[in-house]
Amino acid sequence: MKKTERQNGIVHLLRARKKMTANELAAYFEVSKRTIYRDIDALSQLRVPIISHEGLGGGYEIDSSYFFPSIKLSEREILMLLMVLKAGEELRVPNMTTDYNLLSGKLINVLSEDEKKQALEVISRIEFDLIRIMPKGYVEDVLEPILEAFWRSCDLQISYYHPERNTTELRQFSPIKLLFGEGGWYLNGYCHLRQEKRTFRLDRIISITCLKEENRYRDSQLPAPQKDKFKLDTYELILDPALYRIIKEDFYLQDAEIKYLKDTLHLMIRTEHKDEISKLVLCHLEQVTLLKPDYFVEEIKVLAKKIYEKY
Repeated sequence: MKKTERQNGIVHLLRARKKMTANELAAYFEVSKRTIYRDIDALSQLRVPIISHEGLGGGYEIDSSYFFPSIKLSEREILMLLMVLKAGEELRVPNMTTDYNLLSGKLINVLSEDEKKQALEVISRIEFDLIRIMPKGYVEDVLEPILEAFWRSCDLQISYYHPERNTTELRQFSPIKLLFGEGGWYLNGYCHLRQEKRTFRLDRIISITCLKEENRYRDSQLPAPQKDKFKLDTYELILDPALYRIIKEDFYLQDAEIKYLKDTLHLMIRTEHKDEISKLVLCHLEQVTLLKPDYFVEEIKVLAKKIYEKY
């Protein structure tokens, strides 16, 4: 975060919290106390009315009359924006937690004291469940070179950790898309080392820099890696209608062909998500019958036998 952004954040935060110590501000912005002291001094020189209280119960506060919102927003609009920001927090954009907190604080500051409490109460009752994996963290400023590479249309140099092999490799990479899915961020593009399309998890990137080489694959329709060519397949199932009504909005069923039988449904599903079909078959033994493809029926039989023998 830039110095000016942090100083603006201190102003908004002090108005929202009324009083905070240098330790609390340093922890919030993830900087040292010395940096906070310099920021407070700079704001004072700009005639921002920050009051310092020493001793037990001391800290910094700001004259409540100093800040006035420049944009008039309705309560409904503020709640909508707070909801969007809360959803954005769940996306866990690398190195942007403080920015989300500051934006939320600026919106809350537009409201009166009673409205603030009410808005925070409403937002506390809204939750988003987008998480399947929980990366421990990202290398500092990992997004900056990726966005720069998209802007300049250039290649990246990536040092990438492979947990399966427990090794780290240096690669030249032509980025195509930045993706979020099930709790993690991914970078899709062309790997010059493997000479094929690859997708890397951002939390496994050890270091990343922009190169001078032009990205020649930015607008290309790259073929999938060899191991992905046989993933797309057609699955034939007999399904209980009650179960189908529950799961019919699931992403892998959106293009399914359905035939209505007497008491069941006959589904033809063309998908690359074989693992989802496996879970469907194994978790609903009485409501699902797998008919085809034959090789997959045999795989399910072998898996079921192993499970039976183990337990």
